[in-house]
Amino acid sequence: MLYDITVGSVSWIADTPSPVKHSYQALFDDPDWVPKTYMGLSATSNPTPPASIPDFKVFQATKQFRAMLYCHLKVDIDPSANVIKNFAVVDALHDGGWTPPFDRSKFPATRLKFGDTNMTDPNFYQGEASPLSLVNTQARHKNSVLTGIGTGELVLVNGLVKFRADKHTDDTGIKDVGCPYHVPWVWSEFLLTYRSGRFTLTGKGSIFPSHAWYFNGKTVNTQTQVADSAFLKAGGKINVLALALYPVLSAGATASGPQSPLSAESALLGPVDTHPNTASGPSTSMTFTSSPI
Repeated sequence: MLYDITVGSVSWIADTPSPVKHSYQALFDDPDWVPKTYMGLSATSNPTPPASIPDFKVFQATKQFRAMLYCHLKVDIDPSANVIKNFAVVDALHDGGWTPPFDRSKFPATRLKFGDTNMTDPNFYQGEASPLSLVNTQARHKNSVLTGIGTGELVLVNGLVKFRADKHTDDTGIKDVGCPYHVPWVWSEFLLTYRSGRFTLTGKGSIFPSHAWYFNGKTVNTQTQVADSAFLKAGGKINVLALALYPVLSAGATASGPQSPLSAESALLGPVDTHPNTASGPSTSMTFTSSPI
């Protein structure tokens, strides 16, 4: 039987929840890099991607995402023998995403030392994708974090994108915001399998940002990013270690040294969530199984 299928994922930074409601928090909260970091994330956040994306290339052109994976395939399967007779990729992509311009309307009274140039810069900045990013067909990705695939499942597509913000954005965080960490690597993965007339799409991503997975153009699962709705304080200071976002921020290389080099990526082995300076994933993955087709 011939199937025409699309699978994809979109990663984005959601605006809410956020512990920063007013600009003045960056003037009075201690340490001030924490509210400044949250303000930067909020002011460069993305709209929630649509529930339906009929054309991933059109959506890609909006630049309103932190990463994308996509594959359009045609596969001929003998359901009785559970054997692939023919397989063809129509189109595929992996994209390390963009950092949008700083939206000052979210903090109209901003008087922070982000640097006026950064806050009024109208440009999108293209993120970095690790060379490990790949849409693999009929084979598992060597850095997959997904396990527990059922006996007899035919692997159709296993895509992984590992990404981080660009040097401009990283420099803003280090020099203007004062964050003690470089931006970390984050990631998203999907695996499409087939057995007995059903397709199973399994997805997993780092705990930040948010991720959505698509089957035939429609959202079938989402994973919400970790975030803080308020700051816990002790002795008048923000308890940095108690932040839900802290495990993500602290995964990055320390600001006192250099950013982890892109050139080191190709040599890395093992699951992506075990790589240096890389955010972890949740304990469970997201799974969608289609009706019999």
